[in-house]
Amino acid sequence: MSEIVMRIVTIVILVLAALQAEAGPLAVLTRDGGPIAGPARAHGAEYAQATGQAVTVETRPFDALYGEIMIGFVTGRPPADVLIFPADWLPDFAPYLQPVPEALVQSPLVQGIHPAYRDRQMRWRGHWMAISLDGDLHMGAYRRDLFSDPATRAAYVAATGGPLAPPATWADYARIAAFFQGRKDGEGHALAGTLEASAANGQRLWSLFSHAAAYTAHPDHPGYFFFDPETMAPEIDNPAWLRALQDYLAAVTSGEAETGPLSSHGVRSAFAAGQGAMALDWSDIGVLATDPATSNVADRVGFFALPGADEVWNPQTRAWDRLAAPRRVPFLAFGGWIAAVPRAAAQPEAAWRFIAFMAAPERAARDVMSGASGFNPYRTAQLEDRAGWAALMGEEAGASYLTVLRESLDAPLAAQDLRLPGYPAYMAALDARIGAVLAGELAPEAALQAAAAEWDRITDRLGRASQRRHYREAMGLEADPQ
Repeated sequence: MSEIVMRIVTIVILVLAALQAEAGPLAVLTRDGGPIAGPARAHGAEYAQATGQAVTVETRPFDALYGEIMIGFVTGRPPADVLIFPADWLPDFAPYLQPVPEALVQSPLVQGIHPAYRDRQMRWRGHWMAISLDGDLHMGAYRRDLFSDPATRAAYVAATGGPLAPPATWADYARIAAFFQGRKDGEGHALAGTLEASAANGQRLWSLFSHAAAYTAHPDHPGYFFFDPETMAPEIDNPAWLRALQDYLAAVTSGEAETGPLSSHGVRSAFAAGQGAMALDWSDIGVLATDPATSNVADRVGFFALPGADEVWNPQTRAWDRLAAPRRVPFLAFGGWIAAVPRAAAQPEAAWRFIAFMAAPERAARDVMSGASGFNPYRTAQLEDRAGWAALMGEEAGASYLTVLRESLDAPLAAQDLRLPGYPAYMAALDARIGAVLAGELAPEAALQAAAAEWDRITDRLGRASQRRHYREAMGLEADPQ
């Protein structure tokens, strides 16, 4: 590049920076706490230094974030230029958002995002509406030292008749959890068989969904995870969901005596403290549990994909179908955090520039390798960086972690999270009933039936025909045939 051209480019950058600075601070809104908001603040400071435009990051408690954003939309006064929120909220928010600029869609920044997140989480009704900053799925973690100990292995064979290994099925998982429940570790501390979220407002529903995925994902009848995609009748009260709930309750019971009810963050913290033989959580657990600064078991951790099942519920025959071999079904729990720009944003061009700055591959790579960020791997390059993860976690744990992530994301059949208008209402209705089961106030079957009845009422209120259309799109099915 010639010296004259370099001078021209420098002048243009300085002019743009000056214009941005004159426009006033760029406003960003997301959830409170270090995760998610922490990276927004850090990159906001970097952006201000690079461009001269200040960035202010406002936060709200997670339970209040949806409502504040929606109120801003319906009143025509969006609370920020940039919104960072869960991907599952996109169906409700999409009518009030600007589409992603086409140049950004076609750029390496977007095209380098793994298709499991790019093609589903960033689009709604065929339009690109947001940019992924995070990739979420559930995975298992286990204590390699416990699973490889000769005395423990011999005791497991004596107790169960089979070898001790990371679980391939939910039945394996239950047996291992029951075996380790209350068993002493090398330091004499009683262990939880496994750790799963069960606390109120602690993201426990996604643990239940993970248990349900393999039981409900029939290869010949796609899309029946949450609803019948033809009628929108809820599926959450069928025998597959009942079995999943019973499995989930057994898993929680295997750990509550040692830890009490845990949030998702509590699960990864308790596992890192050495309190559980296994744990089920988002992939944040990998970074936290292998960091010597935050973990007592940093060099003793392995990972496994969500267990599978050897039979699956057939929604047409209303009976169980036996599979030729156990089959795992990954679950893209929650989907991750995305960034978007309101249609009424005061500074839309600057907002997209900041999102592109924050999501740049070099910054994203740092974020997903930080246990404090709340962001998990979502770019293809991050999932191929064996050397980087080995340096962070150790060779064995890094290889195990990447293998689980890649196999889960590349699986031919992966369960999608619930994603349609009215999402918070559906989730609240089910969570309230699961909370009643955990409190001993409702039997599992009655709880699922009550939640299904409430889901029907929500669907009718929002419009069954439109909800059917939205659900089919979210499940990757053909357009509504009716």
